[in-house]
Amino acid sequence: MADQLTVIVVALLGGDALASCLAAIRLQATTILVVDRDGGIFDGEMRQVGRASALNIPAKRQSAVELASTPLVALIEDIVAPDAGWADAAAAALSRKGVVGCGGPVRIPDTLPASTRALALAEYARFNDRTAEGAVKSLPGCNFAFRREDLLDAMHGSDGLVDQEVFRRLNEPGHMLAWAPDMGVIFARAFEEGASLKTRFQHGRIYGSSEASRGGLPGRAMTVAKGFALPAVLTMRTLASATPRQRRSVMTVAWLLVQHAAWSAGEITGAVMGASRKGLGEWR
Repeated sequence: MADQLTVIVVALLGGDALASCLAAIRLQATTILVVDRDGGIFDGEMRQVGRASALNIPAKRQSAVELASTPLVALIEDIVAPDAGWADAAAAALSRKGVVGCGGPVRIPDTLPASTRALALAEYARFNDRTAEGAVKSLPGCNFAFRREDLLDAMHGSDGLVDQEVFRRLNEPGHMLAWAPDMGVIFARAFEEGASLKTRFQHGRIYGSSEASRGGLPGRAMTVAKGFALPAVLTMRTLASATPRQRRSVMTVAWLLVQHAAWSAGEITGAVMGASRKGLGEWR
């Protein structure tokens, strides 16, 4: 089934991280596209076959999906390494009736630096409580797969593959996002850029402006009001999905709190001032 799947790797680090990720993918998939940090799109033999329309991650994802020719596409980043059987698990989940997208667990090792460990926990720990197949509302953005035509429809008229926007458009009657527990990856590499407070602020601003815009003035006021409580609420929510050892790490908890504070400040700013093109441009 994996012969119907194109694996798209967005390079956040490049170098050894990309080489290691590709080595694991080549053991289980034959069709690969790589989008490098400069926006070049390459095939599995690293021959350039295209270029992304912009350097932010949503645009890189969209450009690669448009270039793919298979009916299924899976998207990961070079900071993770897929488990054996990952590609087959993605293809199998997408073969189920009504399933248009799927994702799987992201394991977070204690050997990561505290800032990256906090980032990984904040983004992905909540998904790892899921142990059985079934319908879900969202998927981990470093480990998901889609039916290509449905994904192209969901991205039409948008800024690219922006996770929450695509999930909303795909969660329609007759469509389902599915959890695939055997579609696992490990968060294998430190990612200082993603863990920076500037990055967390900008991502929070994009999310806050998107959420508030649909609710009009009351929605903006609600986003601002809840924003002040978010650092504590999000930290407690993240820790609830963490392992006991992760919860006992003072540095991990401290990084979680400050990263969630930066995100919350971004949400408030986005609700008041709207999204900035700079914010999307720095989503790399």
